[in-house]
Amino acid sequence: MSDMFERSALLIGNDEVKSLFNCKVAVIGLGGVGGTAAECLLRSGVRSLKIIDCDKVDVTNLNRQILYTSKDVGKRKTDVAAKRLKTINKKTDIEKVFARISPEFFEEFHLKDCDYVVDAIDDVEGKLALAKHCTENGIPLIMSLGMANRLDPTKIAVMPLSKTENDPLAKKIRSVFRKNGLSLASIKVVCSTELPVKKGMVPSSMMMVPSAAGLTMASVVINTLKDKYR
Repeated sequence: MSDMFERSALLIGNDEVKSLFNCKVAVIGLGGVGGTAAECLLRSGVRSLKIIDCDKVDVTNLNRQILYTSKDVGKRKTDVAAKRLKTINKKTDIEKVFARISPEFFEEFHLKDCDYVVDAIDDVEGKLALAKHCTENGIPLIMSLGMANRLDPTKIAVMPLSKTENDPLAKKIRSVFRKNGLSLASIKVVCSTELPVKKGMVPSSMMMVPSAAGLTMASVVINTLKDKYR
């Protein structure tokens, strides 16, 4: 394999890279976590991405969100992300959806054509709707929890939602999911085991922890899908 994936094939194998070529992954939320996850998935061989977000690029995003530069402020994140990702690999098929995840979202859209879903949003109602959709349709899901107010990227971990602690967002999600009959043990999450170093109404964040979470999520997806279509 003599192309941009030559070094990848040396690490995981030609057949495994070709398996990734045939996979479709949805990345929901294109901020500090999801943007890094999307770029890592693309650079690793996933050629079909469904990217979903409802925000526009803000100047305050630029300290940590890898897909954007100052010239992108005010533009839809889905548009900017798709354009950047296409410059990395022109063979990529990117489906853009500019929308917020909610129960109503799934009246118009679905993720049944996806081999894996990366949840990088921070809205509890959206996470519930997404988890329900994936559970009901047997779609593998990995969920990001709170990454703000932390500084240590080495404290990122993968575990079931039922095992999380020291995360206010996770606590709220666990409560809501239990009330809606979802199994916490069956939902895989990426979280930080670091205690928040700062508190406040406005989440504080730098690039290290969100990007580490995005890379970890992409790693879980890649290691799962590299054998799917061998």
